[in-house]
Amino acid sequence: VMGIMAVLIAIELFSLWFSVNALSSIRSYVNAEGLWSKSQKDAVYHLSLYANNGEENEYKAFLDFVKVPLGDKKTRIELEKKNPDLTIARQGFLEALNHPEDIEGMISLFRRFRKIYYIDKAISIWAEADSYIEKLISIGERLNKEISSVSPSREKINQILFEIPPLNKKLTQVENDFSYTLGEGSRWLENLVLKILLSIAITV
Repeated sequence: VMGIMAVLIAIELFSLWFSVNALSSIRSYVNAEGLWSKSQKDAVYHLSLYANNGEENEYKAFLDFVKVPLGDKKTRIELEKKNPDLTIARQGFLEALNHPEDIEGMISLFRRFRKIYYIDKAISIWAEADSYIEKLISIGERLNKEISSVSPSREKINQILFEIPPLNKKLTQVENDFSYTLGEGSRWLENLVLKILLSIAITV
């Protein structure tokens, strides 16, 4: 009897430790999404300024801000591989300005819960957002090419500029969807852990 109770208590303690770490990693992803969103909005802001005033430093600021989404993309692509290089994954998260102490937990959450509905959905939304970032970068490159040309056309610049607002709207939507999905996943995990702990307590 004492042995069984010891095992149950050990399982209970492990469940608490596991849930705390998992929830902490979800919190890290929420923070990462905040950094991602802020950088994306700042990138759009400086790209719009660049289209209007043609100052090269605005385009450089745009390129600096998109490094955050690109860093996260590097990590996602690497972790999707069958045998990922975790050094590359860590580097991507660092380039995305995530706190170094959060990175291991974020990688573990990605790999352990990849097939769980909520995490799978969040990663799919993440991939969709990355595709929009690529389109934003393409817009920036076309603007830079036109503005840097010998005789830039204001009409062409405006045509390219008009592509930004609808793209920005789509990015806002996927950013919100990502946060909502992580929130749902967090609540699911909390409920699961509570049920496990309650079952163990009743058994004890």
